[in-house]
Amino acid sequence: MAKDIKLDESILKKNKIPVLIKDKEWKTLFSDILTRNMKKLVNKLEKLLEEERECKIKLKEYKKQKKAYMDLILKLSDEANSKNNERALMQLEEAKNKILEINDFIDEIQFRLETLPKEIDKTNFELLKETVIISYDYIREGRERLEYLNEEIQRIRKLLGNMWEEKFTKEKKINNLYLYLHGTLGHEEIDRLDRKYL
Repeated sequence: MAKDIKLDESILKKNKIPVLIKDKEWKTLFSDILTRNMKKLVNKLEKLLEEERECKIKLKEYKKQKKAYMDLILKLSDEANSKNNERALMQLEEAKNKILEINDFIDEIQFRLETLPKEIDKTNFELLKETVIISYDYIREGRERLEYLNEEIQRIRKLLGNMWEEKFTKEKKINNLYLYLHGTLGHEEIDRLDRKYL
């Protein structure tokens, strides 16, 4: 096995290697030869990508909520200032608290969205290393098998060539013997002997 293969992590960016599980060619080539470790890494990548997708959706939702509360604050500020409205002041305070709460959620999500790409890259790199190891093992074993198959094909070709030669020799001898007997004994006697012996 090619376990000692070393790769530089910068190769991901340098060669613009995509997230492998999103790559159609990778899926086609490796879906039927995944090792247990590769399957774990694929699952981990799927979870990280799903988390990233969910974080982006949540972030959008929270930003939308924040905007709604900001609009509400503007409306309530006008009411509280113009009419000295006690109820509007309470609602204004609640809206401000809600924005602070949403800001905390937004900060958490944005922090997670900053850390996720590194985790995704790290996991993708681990999967790439496994992919290279499996590829070289498969190529090495495949070449050994091809060598064996080529030798077998050559052996069978030679055997087939010998068999063809024997076939032509036998056919020629049979035809010559039959022609000799036909010429010597004649048509009627050969028909009688054919019925009896062939």
